[in-house]
Formats: sequence, C-alpha cells, structure tokens
Amino acid sequence: MFRGIFGARSRPDLTDRLPVPLTFVDVAVMGRPAKSASVEEIGPRAIVLGGVLGRVGDSAAFNYSTPGGRYRFTSRIAAVREGATVFDLPKRIEALSGAVQKRSSLRLDTLVAGQWRLAPGGAGVGDFMRGSVRDISRGGCALINDRMLRAGQMVEVRLDLQRSAVPLVALGEVVRSEQIPTSGKYSHGLRFHGLRPEDDQAILAFINKKLADLRSRGLA
Repeated sequence: MFRGIFGARSRPDLTDRLPVPLTFVDVAVMGRPAKSASVEEIGPRAIVLGGVLGRVGDSAAFNYSTPGGRYRFTSRIAAVREGATVFDLPKRIEALSGAVQKRSSLRLDTLVAGQWRLAPGGAGVGDFMRGSVRDISRGGCALINDRMLRAGQMVEVRLDLQRSAVPLVALGEVVRSEQIPTSGKYSHGLRFHGLRPEDDQAILAFINKKLADLRSRGLA
C-alpha cells in the first residue's frame, strides 16, 4: 500500500514550497483544533506526519514555515499506520504574507544532563540510566552514553529543561551512531516521535532562553 503511495514522481512546481522534513507543521483535521505535528517523511506522492491525527478520507488544513516563506494547503488522509498519518501530496500550495518563521529549525548546541532508557515498541521499559544530551532541537537531539545503540532502536530521554518544571520525557528513534574517540562514549542522533505540543513549546522556550542568555553576554 505505502509503496503505491510513494511510487510516482512528485510535482516539480511544489518542491520549494513543501514542508521541511524533521520540522513541525500546524495541522487541523476536519475542523478540529490545530495540532503541532512533526514531518517524518516526504515522498513523491505523500507526506507522513508523526502521530495518529484522524481517519482515512478526513480532510486537513496545513500551516507551516520554511526558509523560503510561510505556506498553507489542504490535503486528505490517505492512510494511517502505527504512530503516523499519511496525507496526499497537495495539488496547490498557497504562499502567505508576513515574516518568515524559522523557529521550527532552531537548534542549540549545549550540553544538558539527562537520562534514557530503551523503549521497544514506543513504550519505555526498565529504569532510566544516566546520559548527556546536546544539539537539542524541536525535531530531535543527540544522546551521549556508554552503550552503543543501533539505528532504528527507540529510546525515551528525560530532560530537566527547567529546574522548577516537571522533567520532559520524549520518545526518540536512533537515526545514527558514532563513537567519540576522546572519551570512548557513544553519540546517537535521535529523531523525536509524537512530541506533545506542550513539550514542543518547552523545548522552543528552552532554546530561546539559552540563546537570549548567550546574546546578552555577546556570545551569539
């Protein structure tokens, strides 16, 4: 089924206006309140968003930003699979006036103490283990620990982004791994899955605060 969805060529006139993979879009399905969802994949005929957002045949309105501008379009849910919703590629994308918003691609290269545990099937199991997190964005982060993980494995990471707030727990998929020669530890690139809107906003607020602190000290 999904081979058929992704098997044809994309429309060349839409290429520069499509959402950017691993960023977030606002999507409202069948008149429901808009939700922030991650762009997991863009194929020749379909766009895959993280999370189950509706039923096959439901229509949806997309609003999002790219480095080239702000856009919107309507689409239809073509398929729903575990943890993801597949939308038809739109026939038309409308450009919106106003300033370009680049916050979905903001990334902060800072080291944060964190914890992690394996999450086979998307559910965390066992006790959290110590680790470090860096290169944080709304789409993912880098997990540094003492154990080599394989691409495709799912883990939960727990982050203390604010001292007075409840720790943020996010589900991430290992997309790349490498050993750090100087320490012997392993660095794993994680892509977040099913990030809740409140957690997405917490990450954005954390990044903006850190960047503001750096600017006030003349370091950014």
